[in-house]
Amino acid sequence: MDLTHWIRSQAATRQPLNIHAVARERPDLLELAFAGPSPRGWRRSLIDAGVDPYKIVHAYEDQVECAICGLSFSMLTRRHLLARHETSREEYLEEFGPGCEMISETCLAAKFEGRPVAGIAHWEGLWSRHYVIDWILRLHEEGHPLNHQHVAEVGSSLAHVGMRSFGSWDAALRAAGLDPAVLRAKALEQQWTPALVIEGLRDFAKLKKENRRRLMSMSLKMAIVRYFPSTQAACLAAGLRHVEIDPRADLEGEAVESLVAAIRTLEGLKGSERCRRLVAIFHKNELSRRIVLNHFGSLRQLAVKEGIAIRAVAREMYRDEADVQHDLDVLEREGKPLTYGTLKTMKNGGYGLYQAMRATGWGVERLKRKVVPPSKFPSCDPRSGLLRDRMIILRRRLRIGMGKAAEKAGFSLDTWADIESGQGKPKPATIAKIERLLEEHHIPVSTAPHTPVR
Repeated sequence: MDLTHWIRSQAATRQPLNIHAVARERPDLLELAFAGPSPRGWRRSLIDAGVDPYKIVHAYEDQVECAICGLSFSMLTRRHLLARHETSREEYLEEFGPGCEMISETCLAAKFEGRPVAGIAHWEGLWSRHYVIDWILRLHEEGHPLNHQHVAEVGSSLAHVGMRSFGSWDAALRAAGLDPAVLRAKALEQQWTPALVIEGLRDFAKLKKENRRRLMSMSLKMAIVRYFPSTQAACLAAGLRHVEIDPRADLEGEAVESLVAAIRTLEGLKGSERCRRLVAIFHKNELSRRIVLNHFGSLRQLAVKEGIAIRAVAREMYRDEADVQHDLDVLEREGKPLTYGTLKTMKNGGYGLYQAMRATGWGVERLKRKVVPPSKFPSCDPRSGLLRDRMIILRRRLRIGMGKAAEKAGFSLDTWADIESGQGKPKPATIAKIERLLEEHHIPVSTAPHTPVR
């Protein structure tokens, strides 16, 4: 039975014809609809068979099956994986593939937002790779530009799922049998020319006059960048003043001098105090960022042009020992105990100071007490995330869960889980057991900065 006859027979008996249901019952026919260099897609297959995609019956699976024990759940939880199989969600997906379902289709369908894409209503109730291709083919049929920027504007969910499912938007277009380079060139020709940009700016200026909160579309912004050296030049070509497009543009002239003066004050500050001030002046101030971009290009270029020390505009808190000593002086004046434990649990920059001192050794002599003496096995220092990393590497190399690993080391599963999650505070005896286990299995020791393996 060919695809068209099968669809008609299913529709005649009111059987489900949504993509997920067909993928379970007849995956061969579903793949046939998307086969070849120019796939027609499932929606077009339904239409060719005389079936309205908006009137088909939908059916979804209520449960997913655990690939290890075979039990069924509406949602496969981390608790089940850890308690029953001593494995994490990441390890489960790594072993059984990223396509292994963790949530039932019914639960996902209940959360499906279903916002229209380019004003077109959804005909399926769940996203999938095939449904993304169907949408691309439909937008292509109706003459919509298919560059990622335009699709993100008219249907952000389609753009997001396409990127997540195929790795890139170009890959999604190729899966639909389309050439991304040809589509981009066509979209550019169809959507914008210098004359259309000028016309678009004039229309936007009228809308801005009616509603000051109106925002310029991303496509128009990109067209301005593509065809004009700056927004001011585009406004000049359109016979407009920049302030008509952006009411805050008239502030930039006087704001440049005050911004430069504010950044110059950073030269006299050190440590976290300088960084907090820099974030307030520049990183969290939209007007300041635009001034720097339009007039200087970057903060570094501003510093060079105005004769300001480059270190004053660096976001790195602790560039030298003077920065560390400054923050330690502040803590001492505030009566805070100078210990590793205090720094590690402090908010507002304390943990950054802790990391800087651990990495460089600056100011360590001022600490009144250390948490534990240095270990002969550097990766097992409980102050370092390397301990957790080596434990994970050990389990992966031996292909065992937390319970088996804890049994080999000679302590409980809870202890192992606490240490590996970074919540536990291991005793010296526990560290010694881990050291012996790592030495037995020749796990390499690294003194490099902590880089999580997950």
